[in-house]
Amino acid sequence: MAGSVLMLVAILWLFFRQRALTGVPTFELDAFYAMPIAPADQAWLFLAFAVAFAIKVPMFPFHTWLPDAHVEAPTAGSVILAAVLLKMGTFGFIRYAIPLFPAASAQFTPWIVGLSLIGIVYGALVAMVQPDLKKLVAYSSVSHLGFCMLGLYAMNAQGFAGSMLQMLNHGISTGALFLLVGVIYERRHTRLISDFGGLWKPLPVFASVFLVVMLSSIGLPGTNGFVGEFLVLLGAFRAQAWWGWSPPPV
Repeated sequence: MAGSVLMLVAILWLFFRQRALTGVPTFELDAFYAMPIAPADQAWLFLAFAVAFAIKVPMFPFHTWLPDAHVEAPTAGSVILAAVLLKMGTFGFIRYAIPLFPAASAQFTPWIVGLSLIGIVYGALVAMVQPDLKKLVAYSSVSHLGFCMLGLYAMNAQGFAGSMLQMLNHGISTGALFLLVGVIYERRHTRLISDFGGLWKPLPVFASVFLVVMLSSIGLPGTNGFVGEFLVLLGAFRAQAWWGWSPPPV
């Protein structure tokens, strides 16, 4: 809510600025694209948009709502949240924040990349120690979306293509993981890993599907997750070599 309020204020500023320049009151996006905005104003407007979209992605350190939301949501809610709703944040950067405020986007690129790298590593490390399966998948989403933002702000064709593909791959693999977790939760009414003594012997087909989806999520070569992450890292290396040194997500 707080992030959306900031973005609303920025949109109203754009509206009144457009009306003052042209005399035509409009909320059309093309009119905002064509409107000249001073670099100092771009910085404040970009921050208003970026905070709103960073919460929706979610980027570190705005990610804290996501694990709790996944734990409380039913299986269908978690699938929709992971597969569709989280992409609203990355879409916002692609469609609004970057093209509306290009100078500010370039100015804040090191900060966005830094937070993305922290999110990739932090999300992976925290996911490794989660006792709850849903929280594990939720923290892996923080790591995966960090890859998406890193690819966007590599500001080259490889990074952008990898980011777009990774958004699609994340929706497929993470959505499938939440469905699989929902299956065993409906039967055992628990998501704690310690409550399961192993699924391979009693549920070989289920475990096989779980294995394939998990390998896709971690980006094993030959799976859909690998291509997106590889392109993101390629774009990151081409922009700044050290950007590509972070480990892959869990």
